[in-house]
This record gives sequence, structure tokens and C-alpha cells, in this order.
Amino acid sequence: MVVTEKNNSLKIVVCLMVGVIFSGMVSVMYLSGSVNLHKFYDVGAIYDIISSEYEKTAENWQYNYSTKRIEISAETGSHPFQIRSKQKHWNYLYLEVRDLSVPIHCQAQFCDSGGNVLYMIDCDLQEGRNVLSLQEDGIYSFNLVVQGPSSFHIKRLQFREQAQTFGWGEALMVFSIMFGCWVFVLLFVLFLFRREEMNMIWRRHGWIEKLQEAYSCFLGNAAGLRRIISSQKIPYVRRGLFFISLLIIYLMFVTGWRWQALPQRRLVLLLGVCMLLVAIISGNPKRREVNWKNPLMYAWFALWVLCIISEFVVEKRIQNVGIFMLGCMGPFYLAWGTMKKPDYLLKDFLIAMRWTYWAACFFCLFFRPAVVGIRYMGIYQNPNSFAGYLVTVNIAFLIWLDENLNKEKLKLGAFCQNVLALASLCGFLLLTESITSFVVYIAEWVVFVWKQFPNEKPHNYQRNIRAFALAFIAAIAITWIPGKLCLDHVPDMLKTKITFEGDAYVTQGNPLAMVVNAAKEPKSGVAGRVLSKVRSGDWDSLFSSRTEIWKEYFRQMNLFGHANYLECFDGKATHAHNALLQMMSYYGVFTAVPYLVILYYSVKYGILAIFNRKRSGISLFFLMAAVNYIIQGLAEDMATPFFYISWLTFFIALGGIAHQPVDRSVRG
Repeated sequence: MVVTEKNNSLKIVVCLMVGVIFSGMVSVMYLSGSVNLHKFYDVGAIYDIISSEYEKTAENWQYNYSTKRIEISAETGSHPFQIRSKQKHWNYLYLEVRDLSVPIHCQAQFCDSGGNVLYMIDCDLQEGRNVLSLQEDGIYSFNLVVQGPSSFHIKRLQFREQAQTFGWGEALMVFSIMFGCWVFVLLFVLFLFRREEMNMIWRRHGWIEKLQEAYSCFLGNAAGLRRIISSQKIPYVRRGLFFISLLIIYLMFVTGWRWQALPQRRLVLLLGVCMLLVAIISGNPKRREVNWKNPLMYAWFALWVLCIISEFVVEKRIQNVGIFMLGCMGPFYLAWGTMKKPDYLLKDFLIAMRWTYWAACFFCLFFRPAVVGIRYMGIYQNPNSFAGYLVTVNIAFLIWLDENLNKEKLKLGAFCQNVLALASLCGFLLLTESITSFVVYIAEWVVFVWKQFPNEKPHNYQRNIRAFALAFIAAIAITWIPGKLCLDHVPDMLKTKITFEGDAYVTQGNPLAMVVNAAKEPKSGVAGRVLSKVRSGDWDSLFSSRTEIWKEYFRQMNLFGHANYLECFDGKATHAHNALLQMMSYYGVFTAVPYLVILYYSVKYGILAIFNRKRSGISLFFLMAAVNYIIQGLAEDMATPFFYISWLTFFIALGGIAHQPVDRSVRG
């Protein structure tokens, strides 16, 4: 037996990905002079003072937004800076300036918690990096005093526990050497063990069949529960279980995990029970036609095994995700693959998702008003979170539309509900002004339109698409004008306005608060926000300071992950705003390999599912769920378990594409 080049190339890519991570680990440990598996980039604690702090006007201190320069107009200019991090005993102050108009003298005054000056350091400000060695006193704030009229751009202002002893130009050379050594070792191993021999060894391991047998045994022993429920009632029970699951995910998000550990674990346990019950009442353990011998499922199992190892070594705030996935979602995937009509399972999940949207609309119209000049937050505490929910629910309505466009006769009630939902959903999304979710929304429509072209279009399709277009235009007028009036006035008229704990309509001064302060930045719409970010010409502004968060997460990468979010700004813990970084931060750096493989094959198998004639039109769900999850994950946290409806939707979608046809690429 000879394995095709396609399968061999995947193994090579995985080995190279592991090599990149390993080489990066060894390189930074070598350059920093510390072999530390708890923090590879071991240069001590770092506290960045973000750009919005020194953009504030102070005594003779003006920030020019067009030139990105600080302008001192008098003989003396000063600016106070607060240090909000828990770490107070800093050893170095890094001040990196660019475009310094004239050489100037500056003085840094370091203060205690009461604002009293502890000591002062004088220096001549130079172009480039200026490093000030500090005393051992605890520092809570400092004043930067500049002598003489001048202008300059602050590229970096940060406190450090240790000095950086290497430059990134040197890091590139060390990394190249380490990666070259890894490739050499890999080639040497391949030379010693012929690929044919290694493939035969790999093929002898039938562990995935044993795992399927264990899942089948569980479903077979629990099949008595299925017989209790009549076949007519199973879809309704399944929808109820899915609805409860989505509600649990929502409750765990809006509470921010502020509940005690026992209620948290009970909610996770209840979520697992719901998924197991769905598997029990849906599966057919007598059928053994499920093929999990594909890269997606190998990577899926590897990812959660690594998570279990990480949870065993590092106690997590959000626990047992690996056990949950293998123990609950594994039987769910097997049950999906053994169903005679698996589309029914997906239809019930999408119906439950649509239920959540109508409940959300009711809550928004009667309990959550739109505030003038503030991005709308809907049923969440953050407009970006609400927007992420909207684009996920949008999948359910697009699937319904795709499935019904070819029908000879549409159900009028369902058709009107779907059109009204799509129109109102678009309106809510525009109110949130979320750029990332708007990109996802466009991508979902692109996928939807793309699927329409390869198929032959009967007369029914042409008639239904015209009816949908006209109804959608009417729905926009019906929902946007009266709906906006309801959001503005009805909760106040009925005195039912509700705000969640910790909700802030007026944002703090740091860029982590995604709700825009109407007094400082009037509401400008999605297009206005995009234009302002592009015109700024600054990466930090373009990504809403996410670049600083990403740097902090990269600095603290380690082998087994962290217990919680990392502290990034002002001593506040925040998520990574990137799914891959979040996964690596939670469960260790090597989880990046199976995680990326899952993302790649979810898109690949999703595309194949669309054009597979044996699948129904509802298979569009798989690709849409993957696109939604991946694009949102570029700028938001989609990796936190039990937290986002997009997270649950994506991993439910994997159950539909986990079963693949037998690989015909193996030939004798």
C-alpha cells in the first residue's frame, strides 16, 4: 500500500508547524538567557502605556492627530501618567521617540500612591530608544516634563522589570538556525525510517475504531431512553434541548463567570447532559458506517487530549473543556453519523437558533433601548458580542432561504418570518457598528450567492427569488422605521429599561472599551468607522489597540497555558481578541497545530459538502459556520469554551462533516 502525496504533504506540513513553534520557543529562551517553560519570552513583567494616554491634553502638551506628534508650545510642557498595573516595582522606563524636532532635556518625576514625588531622573531626550534605570521604590504614577518648545512622536512608552538584551534582527538569525536544525533532524528521521514502514505502523493503530466502539456501546446501553419518547415527539424534544443549550451559553456569557464555581460547573454539566440526550434520542447504534479516518477528526481528538493535559498541569478558571468535548460531543458526532436522516438534527438546531433570535427581538424592543450616539448592545454588554450573535443567527435564516427557494409553494407564514428576520437582523447589525461582524455578514452572503450559481434554476426558483427580493424591500421599511422608533422610546415609555451589571453607556478612556462615548466620538456608522481607521495610517488605531494585546499574549506564551485571561492594559485582564492566540494561551503553544488543522479542514470539507450530490441543500450550514467562526476569530475571542454561541455552533457543525467518505486515495 502506498499513501498518496496529498496525505504525505499533510504530515510534512504538521511537522513543519511543530518545528516553527519549537524553533520559536528555543530561540527566545536562548536570546533572553533563560530556559523557562512557564514563559518563553522571559524578560520579566512589562507594562505598556498605550497611545490614548499621551494623546490627552496636559500642561502645554498638545497631540496633533494629523501628524501623530506631540507638540510642546511653551518653555516647559508636562504630562502625568497613572500606572494601574498590579506590578509596581519597576526597574526600567523605556521611552522610544521618533521625529524629534530638536534635542531637548526632559525630567521624569516618579510618585507614590499619594502623588508625592519620590525621586526625579534627568536625561537628554534622543532619537530612538531612551532607557532610564529606576530605583527600588514602588511607583504608582509619574510626570514627564519636557524643557523647551519641540515636537516628537512617542513610539513606545513602557515600564519593564528586566532590560531587553537582544534585538529582533538577531532573533531572526537564531530562529533560522534553529529551524534549519529541525528540518535536518526531520529529514534524517525520514531517511532512517522509510515512509512505507512508518505508514504501516500508523495503519496498525486502530484506536479510532476502538473509540467509536466505546461511543456505540454507550449509545446502545442508553437506547432505552429513546424508546420512551415517541418518534413524533423526538424533533420537539431535540429542539427544546438545543434551545436550553443556547440559553446556557448565553447565561454563562452575560454573567461573565462571576458566579461561584459550583453553579458554573452545574451549568457546564447541564450543557453536557443536553448534548448527550440529543445524541441518545437521535443516534442509531446498530449502524456502523461512520468513517472518522480523516485529518479533521485526528486533529479534533489531538486538540482535546492536549487540553486535558493542560488542565491537569494548570488549574483553569474555565474547566473541563477537553473532557466535555470528548465525553459529550464525541457521542453527539457519532449519533449524527449513524442517523438515517441526519439533516433532521441540523434542522432542529437551526429552529432552536431562530427561537433565540425572536426572544432576543422581544427583549430588545421592550427592555433594551437604543441610546443616541452609542453603539447598540442588544442582549449583551458589548456591541461586538451582540453583533457576533447576530451574524451567527443569520446563518439559520440563510439556510432556510436556500432550502426553500426551489420549492413549488412556499409557506406564507414561514416566508414572512424569514424575510422579517433577515431585514431586522441587518438593522440590528448596523446599529452595533461592528466592523468584524459586518465583514462576516458579507462573507456569509457571498457564500450563499456562490452556492446558487452551480445549480440549475427551475421556474420555481426564479419566481421565489423575485418574491423574496420584493418582500425584503418591504420588510426593511416595516422593520427599520417602526423598529427604530420602538428601540428609542418603548422601554422608556413602559419604564422597563434594563441594564446588565457592569454595563457602561459612557466608555472609559482606554481603547478596550468598544462602546463609543457619544460625547467624544459621535456615532458615525460602519463606513465612517472604517474610513477613520484607514485614514489614521496607524496599525494601533486600525485594530483598535488589539496589536498591544497580541504582543502581551505573545510575550507570555508557554507550554501548558494559563489559568485565565492575561492582564494587558491598566492591569485589567482581557481576552486575546484572536481565537488562535486565545487557544494557545489557554492550553499551551502546541495546541496551535491541531487547531489550525481543524480550521483548514472545516473549510475544505464544508466546500466539498456543498457540491456533494448526496447531501441536501442544508449542507450550506457547515461552510457558513466555519467562515463565521474563523473570520470572527481573527479579531475576537471565539476560543473561550462555554462562552459564545458562535463557539457552540462551530463545534456542532463539525459533527456534520466529521463523517467523510472512505478515502479512495489509498491504492494497492
